[in-house]
Amino acid sequence: MSDIKILTFFEKERICEERFRRAGQFWHLYSDGTVMENIFLNDTEMKAGLSILAASVQMVKPDIRLVTFALMKNHIHLILCGHREKCLQLFDIFKDKMRRIFRKTIRGIDWKRFNAKILSIDSLKALRNEIIYVHRNPFVANPDQTPYGYPWSGGCAYFNPMIYDIGADDIRSFSFDRQRKLTYSRDISPMGGLKFAGDKVFIPSFCDIDLGEGMFTDARSYFLLLTRNAEAYSQIATRLEDKIFLTDDEMFITAVHLAEKAYHTSKITTLSPEQKVKLAKDLHFKYKASKQQLRRILRLENTVLDELFPI
Repeated sequence: MSDIKILTFFEKERICEERFRRAGQFWHLYSDGTVMENIFLNDTEMKAGLSILAASVQMVKPDIRLVTFALMKNHIHLILCGHREKCLQLFDIFKDKMRRIFRKTIRGIDWKRFNAKILSIDSLKALRNEIIYVHRNPFVANPDQTPYGYPWSGGCAYFNPMIYDIGADDIRSFSFDRQRKLTYSRDISPMGGLKFAGDKVFIPSFCDIDLGEGMFTDARSYFLLLTRNAEAYSQIATRLEDKIFLTDDEMFITAVHLAEKAYHTSKITTLSPEQKVKLAKDLHFKYKASKQQLRRILRLENTVLDELFPI
């Protein structure tokens, strides 16, 4: 019979709290996608951005640990652990490298609008929700994506042991010129430890997946948060001044729950016009539902929505 002790939920939670306390200060650094045109237009550019991020992280280690991230077409999210000034230094390095490499593209990118905002994360619960929020970004923006299938985010590596089956080679096994080419760096001395699968940087070699996973009691609790915490996502979206954070399906489920609570029915179609208007206000102001989402979910006319939520 095994002598391995099975920990209770409360024991696991205490361990997570202790890890959070000992790790240091956590931050959510992000840029505003509403003021930027698309930075990345294709997978080749996303792959370059990923390598540039990895190289930038290497240049601020061990002062900063990257807990997770998401590279989106026109903005970024980074969850970081360390001093605030070093986090901002990481962004400056990333931005400078991006500007230098992407100036060779035909289109012009206004890098003056690509700026960092940073917010502190002051509790374990908040850290978990912020990590989940970042991992949800890709599939909220694109219904064909999942956190595990989006290759430009740390979400594809969380609680995913299969990612370690990918054959990745240490950068130091490559020639000097190839190391510089892969990292878009003249100075390759800080790049030790990075690994590459072909020409794509291996995410666990620069993102501290173990640190992030250790903030959850287990894989099940992570997955449940990934799919069932609309209220927390609403609060974070408000904090980040973000727009849409729930998919249509998730927004519909939220609308049904609100209708059941307020009007004792799960059938949106049976609500009166006045009830739909009240529900639309709740979904818009509390859950950041867009007018397009409200039109699709509540079957309200554009004229009604324009009057409720004028531009």
